[in-house]
Amino acid sequence: PGSPPGPPEDVKVEHISSTTSQLSWRPGPDNNSPIQIFTIQTRTPFSVGWQAVATVPEILNGQTYNATVVGLSPWVEYEFRVVAGNNIGIGEPSKPSELLRTKASVPNVAPGNINGGGGSRSELVITWEAIPEELQNGEGFGYIVMFRPVGTTAWMKERVALVESSKFIYRNESIMPLSPFEVKVGVYNNEGEGSLSTVTIVYSGEDEPQLAPRGTSVQSFSASEMEVSWNAIAWNRNTGRVLGYEVLYWTDNSKESMIGKIRVSGNVTTKNITGLRANTIYFASVRAYNTAGTGPSSLPVNVTTKK
Repeated sequence: PGSPPGPPEDVKVEHISSTTSQLSWRPGPDNNSPIQIFTIQTRTPFSVGWQAVATVPEILNGQTYNATVVGLSPWVEYEFRVVAGNNIGIGEPSKPSELLRTKASVPNVAPGNINGGGGSRSELVITWEAIPEELQNGEGFGYIVMFRPVGTTAWMKERVALVESSKFIYRNESIMPLSPFEVKVGVYNNEGEGSLSTVTIVYSGEDEPQLAPRGTSVQSFSASEMEVSWNAIAWNRNTGRVLGYEVLYWTDNSKESMIGKIRVSGNVTTKNITGLRANTIYFASVRAYNTAGTGPSSLPVNVTTKK
């Protein structure tokens, strides 16, 4: 009875392009059962173990076999090995070929998750998901950021050269707070410019709230809690958007920084604060906040907690 074939020998890369590789090898011993199939496997520094790859049919040339591996990624290091099979089973793999890098090409994967916003007044912050190294397709990789105010026709275009960068900030004094921009992000390397993402709307940064809350008051319910309340701010684009409020509270004992800070989001106008000391004077003040930061604080009010 036979056994599975021995490992193929002398696996060589004859030619390599950006997406294909031509291999040659010689069969090992067939162990008394003719070899029926060869499988080519590959691995890269990014892959987990060896994987079978798509090949173009083998050609027999005397005792040497040839095959072309297709569907490789540009500018990635590959090594190859060959496994033979017969009626009895699949044999041991060959020794790997030498590690070779495919040729570079223009990058063809556009960045995803285009986003941004926030930042300071007069800033447009644009973010995206970085492209992993195995999809950069060559040296000199970077990003192309294109943007224009909604309703205009000419795109502004900036190159961001740092490979690990996934953020770009455009600063211009003439940008109004919370202005919408059309944004798209593409890729390039030394071979040329690649594909662009679809267009996303991103808003420029905003001003901090310009108004302090009015009508702030505080009352004590027990020895350990007080309630702070205030009037909501009627805001517009010029006075700064309000996303919520920040309640600050403290005692006048200078030995300890008994300062607390609690945020409430949305249109909430009261906040219960617990865990206080009995029979102690507490001061409280309220300020509005948004993505740019916090606005001016209301005048402090105070209350003495119950005994």
